Amino acid sequence: GVKLATTKVTMDEQKLVISFALFLLVLCLFIFFFPLAIVLIPILVAIIYHVNHLNRCDVDTGNYFFAGWTFGGHRGSPYSFPENSMSGFAQAQKEGADLIEFDLAMSKDGIAVIMHDDNLDRTTDLTGPVREKTLTELRAASLAAKFARHNSSPVSGSVPREGVPTLEEVVQFSVKNNIRMLFDVKDYSDEMVGIIVKLFADYNLYNRAIVCSFYPWVIYKVKRASPGILTGLTWRQHFFAFSDLDAQVPRYFGLSHHAATFVDAVYLFMLKTWLPTFLGADMLLTNEKDICPAYVNAMREKGMRVAVWTVNDIVQAQWMIGSLKIAILTDFPYLSTQLRNLDKFVKNGFK
Repeated sequence: GVKLATTKVTMDEQKLVISFALFLLVLCLFIFFFPLAIVLIPILVAIIYHVNHLNRCDVDTGNYFFAGWTFGGHRGSPYSFPENSMSGFAQAQKEGADLIEFDLAMSKDGIAVIMHDDNLDRTTDLTGPVREKTLTELRAASLAAKFARHNSSPVSGSVPREGVPTLEEVVQFSVKNNIRMLFDVKDYSDEMVGIIVKLFADYNLYNRAIVCSFYPWVIYKVKRASPGILTGLTWRQHFFAFSDLDAQVPRYFGLSHHAATFVDAVYLFMLKTWLPTFLGADMLLTNEKDICPAYVNAMREKGMRVAVWTVNDIVQAQWMIGSLKIAILTDFPYLSTQLRNLDKFVKNGFK
């Protein structure tokens, strides 16, 4: 008889054929059911939105909190004392701030502490990630080690050595001194969310503090865990594509940069349409470069409050607080005296 030639098919070739067949099947199904998909997809999206969206806090809680915030100290008073330090928070209140903003991080032993950067290199005499240090080690660090006081500060004298404070210490200080708080959160672990929720309950912070983040999933987790907590979505343009405020330093290069730019465009559309409502956000904490009357009015029409970071120009601050009626964060709380004088000057017809 005649012996037929045989061809050995490799496993990779089998996978390729199967994958291609599945692709053709999905393509055929999509083409066949395309008219139905046009109808069903919007319905499905609406159902998902309705089932998962969160509600804002009640009006009275929001009104009480925002009525007490006009001029907030960004990380305390960081040009008079080290940023995110207890001395800086106390100084911010002395200088006229009615709110202090601070950043949260987690220690190695699971304690919420106050630190902006992921590592300790820039602001202390230690190095390495905050997450790799115990609370004892963080208390031994010096926030004053690399601090240089700004020449415009009203404070003089030496800067005291102090370690990294805990979140609970800052909360206790704020409650005792009746000053509002803004928690800036990057860590969305269940551990951090649990700590925040417990502190709000233990110290009854619901109309005294607000939790904000650049990351939508952070405030979503906080609001879902405790619907009574005020939350704010922090944002600026070009956040995903550029690491600096002036959009000059790209986070990525090549195709990744273009992808990040596309994400920024889509995110901006989401932010100005449905995302804050879906998250149950009570406020949009907006970069000062992105503020204009049209934006503020558009958000107000949607029932969304607007606040601004970080305003260090006295004329700009007066315009935002006096004309736009929105609260601000500033690195210079001691400008509050000048701001009051400027406000009187404007109200008196520049006389």
